[in-house]
Amino acid sequence: MASTTVVFSPPLTTTTDPSPSNTQIQIQSQPIFPNLNLKTGSLKSCKNLQEIKQLHGQFTKHGLMGDPAVLTKLIAKYSQMGSCESLECAAKAFKIFKNSGEDCSSSIVYLYNSLIRGNSLAGAFHDAILLYVDMLFEGVEPDNYTFPFFLSACAKRLRLNEGIQLHGSIVKLGFHSDAFVLNSLIYIYGECGEIDRARKVFDEMPERNVVSWTSLICGYTRRDCHKEAVSLFFQMVDEGFEPNEVTMVSLISACAKLGDLDLGERVLDYVGESGLTMNAVMVNALVDMYMKCGAADKARQLFDECVDKNLVLYNTLMSNYVKLGKPKEALHIFREMLNVGPKPDRVTMLSVITSSAELGDSCFGVQCHAYVLRNRLESWDSIGNSLIDMYMKAGKQDLACRVFDQMPNKTTVSWNSMLAGFARNGDVGSAQRFFYEMPERDIVSWNTMIGALVQGSLFREAIELFHSMQNERIMGDEVTMVSVASACGYLGALDLAKWTYNYIKKHGLKCNIRLSTALIDMFARCGDPKSAMSIFITMKERDASAWTAAIGAMAMEGNGQRAIELFHEMLGQGIVLDEVVFSGVLTACSHTGLVKQGMEIFNSMKEHGITPHIVHYGCIVDLLGRAGMLDEALEFINTMPVEPNAAIWSAFLAACRIHKNEKMATYAAKMVSKSANDKTGIQVLLSNIYASAEKWDDVARVRMHMKEKGMKKIPGSSSIEVNGVVHEFTSGDESHPENDLMLEEINCRLRDAGYIPDLTNVLLDIDEQEKEFLLSRHSEKLAIAFGLISSDRGVPVRVVKNLRMCSDCHSFAKTVSKVYDREIVIRDNNRFHFFRQGSCSCRDYW
Repeated sequence: MASTTVVFSPPLTTTTDPSPSNTQIQIQSQPIFPNLNLKTGSLKSCKNLQEIKQLHGQFTKHGLMGDPAVLTKLIAKYSQMGSCESLECAAKAFKIFKNSGEDCSSSIVYLYNSLIRGNSLAGAFHDAILLYVDMLFEGVEPDNYTFPFFLSACAKRLRLNEGIQLHGSIVKLGFHSDAFVLNSLIYIYGECGEIDRARKVFDEMPERNVVSWTSLICGYTRRDCHKEAVSLFFQMVDEGFEPNEVTMVSLISACAKLGDLDLGERVLDYVGESGLTMNAVMVNALVDMYMKCGAADKARQLFDECVDKNLVLYNTLMSNYVKLGKPKEALHIFREMLNVGPKPDRVTMLSVITSSAELGDSCFGVQCHAYVLRNRLESWDSIGNSLIDMYMKAGKQDLACRVFDQMPNKTTVSWNSMLAGFARNGDVGSAQRFFYEMPERDIVSWNTMIGALVQGSLFREAIELFHSMQNERIMGDEVTMVSVASACGYLGALDLAKWTYNYIKKHGLKCNIRLSTALIDMFARCGDPKSAMSIFITMKERDASAWTAAIGAMAMEGNGQRAIELFHEMLGQGIVLDEVVFSGVLTACSHTGLVKQGMEIFNSMKEHGITPHIVHYGCIVDLLGRAGMLDEALEFINTMPVEPNAAIWSAFLAACRIHKNEKMATYAAKMVSKSANDKTGIQVLLSNIYASAEKWDDVARVRMHMKEKGMKKIPGSSSIEVNGVVHEFTSGDESHPENDLMLEEINCRLRDAGYIPDLTNVLLDIDEQEKEFLLSRHSEKLAIAFGLISSDRGVPVRVVKNLRMCSDCHSFAKTVSKVYDREIVIRDNNRFHFFRQGSCSCRDYW
């Protein structure tokens, strides 16, 4: 008896053209020769696609392709391989199977399931869907294997909607009690982030097994619900279920994310008690947990005790060392790996390149780059980004640009890496050019560019860019607002500062410690210490930087006593002190003449394990000098354990000028000249000292020296914010003609009130009439006049000055505040002055 056999015959050997055209479909009439050994034993031993194809040819040669049993096993084996080529062969064989005319009802569901499973393994989600639809169209009813395979395909592509539809079919077809099917539902819901749906399926299961518990625990872990995952694990154990290796790896990962070492140790004890085999995956998870919990020594011990270290374990340890800021340790592991371990892959090189960047070892970084190129690892975006970061940190911007230009796939992260590198190197111009060339920008791009502008002291430009960001409907985050708050603080624009704070509250941004600290500093710099302290008081957590900002706010206000109280409160709460805190509180003491308290705090530094730096010695010189204790200040300088620098002598020189001690000023000027002869600020101070003593020849000599060195005195400028617009004035500014009439009126009313200009502040060899005119055109006076005519009665006039305010402008502002009944706030480069009814908050001590 002969039968008609449809033969599907792939080529028996590898060809240069693997296209479907090489596949031959022919029909032949020949007898079937059942060969059981050929059918069953050989397929199981096939390890790759080529071997299956060769056996396929043997089946064809012996006329076995008409046998449904042979076709079934062949299709299943092709599907099991899970590659695009093997699935193509399986699909063609399946088509032959369906057209064979044989009764195939007993194996058709199995074949559909095999094909769906194979497409799921290959990530061919759409083909899996078509197979499922075809299955239903052919009237083939799915079984309890169909749904898990198809749900696995949905889970890989995060296709929640299809998963929900399958859930409905599962209930409709009566599989709602099948643990195998329901476990797959828990898995897909967990993968898609629908943890509540996963929990509902779990809770309604009539029977659960270890896979049910593990699937839900994994789902909780993926959704960062680590406490829930741990709680479910202990519930699982209490109900008598023994976890498997997958359960334990997921649980250890949850402990790592929680940073709970004690909990991790409990889990490890359970592993030992339960008799679970400690495989490589579990060791890797434990090493990761110890590192993330801060127990690097234990992680290293476990790593050293492991006898079969694999690449994943090496990578885990190195990447965690990098995250902990221990690049030297990461490179030590890398060298060990090169000697005895496996060949580095792209994950390895990512850690190594990052480590070399942190250490500033560009030579080693170049070697790593060469390895990456030799092994063709450069196509991975993260490698390119880390190379950009490494070269940028080494200051080799040209090499970073070459890496960027050669990247095949420039992601937003790649652009941001370049942007951050330019910003770090202070190349704001290149950063701006890159920013505006970016095809797409994310919040990191905007934050980096705004931060770069703030670091470059381009505060107005930073605010303008933030407004552009809003116009593009991108909402700022906490990082954005830290930079914006800093820009507002430096500008001293209180209205803008208030708007910034309201923006944060309106959009519900979380005021973490860093942002709250920036807001405290912002309001302090804008002359609103009340708002600054209000934010400080409402902070639930405060670190040393927050306390320092609050102390600084009191220092700028001139409230030294409150600054000292805050310092002692900080001590009482056990906050670890640092150098910056002492600098802030000593500055507060200096501004208010609290000599005794300042010296006590300075002398206590070593008790807190802090060695005074030059800045602290400078604070004490300033403290003693302002108080008129010039002899004590000079003795302090001469007994300093460190060499006094220009800043120390400058502070002493400024004190000599304030107290008009020409003899000491001459000595200080000589010492300043020795320590830093070519600093512009010091040369200007020297010139002013000589001018005050009317030593015009010396003044001329200093100014000639400055001219020869190309030094330029920074011109005095003052700014004032009116109706959200910042107006800037320089000395002698004539950009606002309306100011002239106002200044005439002010001068007339002030003369009637007893104000007499202090001409000693004009350090030029000119007649008194010219001195009085120049004095009346100081930038802060112009700004005050503009503020009086541009703002309503009762509104404080707020001025920001770039230099120290002279004594005449100080007297001028005091008198204006009384005559015009207006509060005047002036921030110079040293502190705030709050003028009310003829008095200043500094009590004339500044």
